[in-house]
Amino acid sequence: MELPAAADRQPMWPPGFVGSITHTSGFCAAAVASCADIRFLGLDSEIVGAPTPDIWPTVCRDEELEWIRTLPPDEQSAAVTLVFSAKEAFYKAQYPLVSEWLDFHDLSIRAPDWSAAAGVFTASATRNIRFANHACLPITGRYAFHAQFVSAAVCSAVSESTAA
Repeated sequence: MELPAAADRQPMWPPGFVGSITHTSGFCAAAVASCADIRFLGLDSEIVGAPTPDIWPTVCRDEELEWIRTLPPDEQSAAVTLVFSAKEAFYKAQYPLVSEWLDFHDLSIRAPDWSAAAGVFTASATRNIRFANHACLPITGRYAFHAQFVSAAVCSAVSESTAA
């Protein structure tokens, strides 16, 4: 079965389903769930080191860059890739609900135990965003480093409370 794309390139999931797709060189994945169970979800995978140092200031806010610079040089690109992937996962989760384009600097990512093979991160908005009417922020997501990739995901069950 072919999954059509909307004019804005978003996947057009069958009625009653929500999902997210990610792909990069050498890896692809999708997550799909019933709208009866999951309100939103976003998934992203990146090759560790793909965000090159020249774009780090585009991807990361100043406080994220300050944190990254405290890490050993051989760990910095993995940390930036995690930040990038977490922001992309958040974007993919919120866009189908509110159709709002976000800039990388509209989000702040914190991953206290980021160097673990898998763990959690939080994503906060740094300005008023429409998604805040659908979810309590910050959002907690999960990440995993696997092979040469990092994957990040955010989702919310229908039973979880929303912002007022």
